[in-house]
Amino acid sequence: MPEMHAAREALTHLLVELHDVDDSVVRGEKKLGEQTYAVAYVDFADEVVERSLHLRNFQERILADDFFDSPGDLRWNKYLYIIAGPNSRKNPQFSAAKAIIEADKDYARKRVISEADLESLLGGAKLFETAECGDAYDVLSDWRQRLAAGQLELLLDCVTPRTGVVEKIAQRRAGVAPDERQRGKELHAADVPLSASKLLSLEVAQFRPVHDGKSYSFGDVTLIVGANGTGKTSLLEAIEHFYCGNTRRSKSVGLVRLKGKLLPTSGGSTIELRSTSDGPRIKSRCLAWYNRKEHSVDAIVDSFSLYNFLDTDAAYRLSANLKPADVTAELSRLLVGSSAATTFDYLEKIRADVDKAWDKTQRRASELQAELAVFEKRLKELQSKPSTAKTLTDAYRSALAAIAWKRRSEADAPMSKEGQELLAALSLVQALTSLGPAARSLKDIEHRFTQLEAAVGRAKPLDAQLAGLTNQEKGLVTKIEQLDANISHLDRWIAYETAGFHDVRKRYQSARRVSEQLATRLGGMIAGDLPQIPPQYASLPLQDALRAAVEASTAAELRFTRAKQALDLHGRAASARATTAAKLKDAAKEALKSSENPDMCPVCRTVHASGALMHLIEELTSGSETSLEVQSLAESLRLAEQEANEARRSAAGVEFYQKNAALLELKGSTPKEALEELVGLRERASQAQLELQRITREGQDLRNAGFSSNEADLVWSRIVGLFEPDLHSLTVDVASAERLRQSDALEEARKTLDECRRNIDTLTQAISSVSRAMDVDGWVTQIPHIGSFASLVALQDEFTAVAKNSEDLRAYLEVGNEVPLAEVQARIAAVASAFKQADEASRSDSEISTEQRNLPSKIESYKRDLGKARSEETALHEAGKILDDLLENASLENATREALDAIGAQINEVFSRIHSPQEYEYVGSPDVLLQTADSHEARSLAQVSTGQRAAFALSIFLARNRTATSAPPVLLIDDPIAHIDDLNSLSFLDYLRDLAVNSGRQIFFATADTRVASLFSKKFSFMGESFKTINLVREPKLEVASPQG
Repeated sequence: MPEMHAAREALTHLLVELHDVDDSVVRGEKKLGEQTYAVAYVDFADEVVERSLHLRNFQERILADDFFDSPGDLRWNKYLYIIAGPNSRKNPQFSAAKAIIEADKDYARKRVISEADLESLLGGAKLFETAECGDAYDVLSDWRQRLAAGQLELLLDCVTPRTGVVEKIAQRRAGVAPDERQRGKELHAADVPLSASKLLSLEVAQFRPVHDGKSYSFGDVTLIVGANGTGKTSLLEAIEHFYCGNTRRSKSVGLVRLKGKLLPTSGGSTIELRSTSDGPRIKSRCLAWYNRKEHSVDAIVDSFSLYNFLDTDAAYRLSANLKPADVTAELSRLLVGSSAATTFDYLEKIRADVDKAWDKTQRRASELQAELAVFEKRLKELQSKPSTAKTLTDAYRSALAAIAWKRRSEADAPMSKEGQELLAALSLVQALTSLGPAARSLKDIEHRFTQLEAAVGRAKPLDAQLAGLTNQEKGLVTKIEQLDANISHLDRWIAYETAGFHDVRKRYQSARRVSEQLATRLGGMIAGDLPQIPPQYASLPLQDALRAAVEASTAAELRFTRAKQALDLHGRAASARATTAAKLKDAAKEALKSSENPDMCPVCRTVHASGALMHLIEELTSGSETSLEVQSLAESLRLAEQEANEARRSAAGVEFYQKNAALLELKGSTPKEALEELVGLRERASQAQLELQRITREGQDLRNAGFSSNEADLVWSRIVGLFEPDLHSLTVDVASAERLRQSDALEEARKTLDECRRNIDTLTQAISSVSRAMDVDGWVTQIPHIGSFASLVALQDEFTAVAKNSEDLRAYLEVGNEVPLAEVQARIAAVASAFKQADEASRSDSEISTEQRNLPSKIESYKRDLGKARSEETALHEAGKILDDLLENASLENATREALDAIGAQINEVFSRIHSPQEYEYVGSPDVLLQTADSHEARSLAQVSTGQRAAFALSIFLARNRTATSAPPVLLIDDPIAHIDDLNSLSFLDYLRDLAVNSGRQIFFATADTRVASLFSKKFSFMGESFKTINLVREPKLEVASPQG
């Protein structure tokens, strides 16, 4: 067929060393220099269904020998492409046959394809040429241009709180001054090689602890392997920071010091370059590499993640189980960048905030407008109102002159002090009139004052005499009470003495003292049995008796010990004899058993009566002499023990009397004498105790009769001062004589008290007469008339306190002595009323004047506030229109569509390579993103599998990278296939391999999956020194011991 022939001819520029290995089957290789890295078999037979039926035999014939002859890694890089032409496709079993073939994993990866797919799958060099996209649509630049037209550039700074941004929009301060707008700057000379060089090594002086102080060498392809937490991503981010001066994941990492070594792709010497965070340099890189003028320094990392560093998080989110709306959002985030997606979300929220602020500002403006109208109306009313203050003030001044007021003011308007003085004068008049109806004028008050003063003068000497007599009366009363008490106490003491209480008390104290002394001396020996003294020691001196008793006790103990030892010795001898007898008995019995005559002794050969010999043998162990000897020894031991115990008791008794003779200071020198003296002391102690008990019973009888020691001591303390200090013994006669003397003194004191009280009554009547003379009708008082001098003085003080107001009243105005106080009160009240009217009128005029002065400035202030509110209302309305236009005509959805249109061809090329099986085709039209390969039914990303979405996400990134013509030729990929299936993983690695061979890009691939790492090594090991592997491991934490202090 012509199509097959053309496809076969096309292989000549895709594979080398082409040759036929079977009918319609061609074998070719892919090489890098002289190194083969892939082998492809292409079947042009157009017999897909037939191949599926005999697939095993076909592979054995075509692939088996070559497979086992290939080096190890090359076995992982063999591919069988079966071309499906018209003949195969029209077979109804084609789809099933295709699935069977592509699912088989023996010998080589298998794909059933059309002849048109050959070049794409075999990775022709032209597929990896840099794609020129012209001026790609940059949604951030579009937004900046639209917002700049309304001075709203600050809205692109998402970190600014929205409330603050809305305030600045209202104040028209959300823009950037013309001289501050972003200007393009030439790329720094040191940065020029970055976009045309490969990174040979990176020295990390300071970045993150896991890599600080280390240096890493890189190849054209570098595999970074390590478990989670060993720093894979951090190493990729160190490379990102080297290029961008920052990282996407962490915008602030502190001080960073990196140094990279670059090798230009065009050849030449290596170049060393240190990392920088200089803002202008970073912005220049962003403009030169990605043609983006950024306001923020760290915005370059967003472009770097779009074109050079796969945003694995975004790719993973796109491949996860999401709702359709979420899939669309994540696709936009992947295509236009997380920064743009975040900014658009921020703009949508700002739009709602602007509406709320506009509504609030509009309501505020309406309120200000209404309040302004009220103030303007009030000002017109005040300007047309007349004044009555001057007329009332003149009338008030005339009234003051009429009452001869002494404190007139020269001020035009009434002063508050004047009103206070008028009220003070009025209160003084009212106080004077409160003295009663008799207080008609100041003359009456002065006359009453003179009367009270004279009465107090007459009563004062009488009160002095009365005070002296009162003090005398108090002294006499106190003396009588003391004499009565003395007589009573003397009577009680005589009763105690007559009852014999004092004698019993003395005898009790003496008996108790003797009893306590004997009890203290005897201690524990006051009762109980005393040790008996053997006669042989009774008359010996105490020391000799003790020595003899101890010696006798020692001798008895010795005899007891010897008797015990004799019994023990006899027991051991008897035991030995019994043992020997038992052995002799056993030996005799054994001899008799072997003897022919059981009655013949085996020792002496004597013949005994029948049974007699056996009886004698039994008696060898049952002798009676042993029992008698033991009984004798046991009796001797008992007697020796009894004697030893008796000797010990005798020695203890003698020792008891010897020790206590010294302790109790006994006079006896022998044990017998000490015993007799000790018995005598015990008898004396017993007698003393009996005497104490007898006296105690007498004391109890006295207590029952009402006598007590406490009362006796109290009575004595009260009468002891009545007698001479040297009196040793008070008798009943002496006490009775003193009682008679006290009784005579009492009678004399009572007579004197009666005379004193008669004189007090006379003086009291005289003072009462003077006081009653001052009780005159017509004068009001709060002091009761009780006829005492104190009430008279209080009446004078009360009247004087009020009467002195007349002097204060005359300080305010002229008042005649005979002018009625009621008339004065009425005149002052009238003037006070006139003052009140004049003051109120003046105040009203003053308030109106003040309000009239203040209103123009307040109206002007409200006009300014209203103008500001209207300006903010307009600014917010205009900002809302700009944001509406942006959200409608430059939405994230439109930006996503623009991005897809710009790189659609590249996405299609990559997607067709790396997704397997090829169930879908990329369309990229406005209505259809993907379609099924067979039926061409439209599919959105939400309708395809997570693995297919993951492949699509990788396709977007790789397509973007191909369009980055001015960016550094690097790809940083962090675990991109950890969440996709094996077939798509292999397809992706195949694509990366062709990309590395044909595009000249430098690839950094990090993974924690050792299986993926092993597969990656098998795919790229053919590159030799250009392929490097960095194995990262966790370093053990060293615990530094604290210094010993």
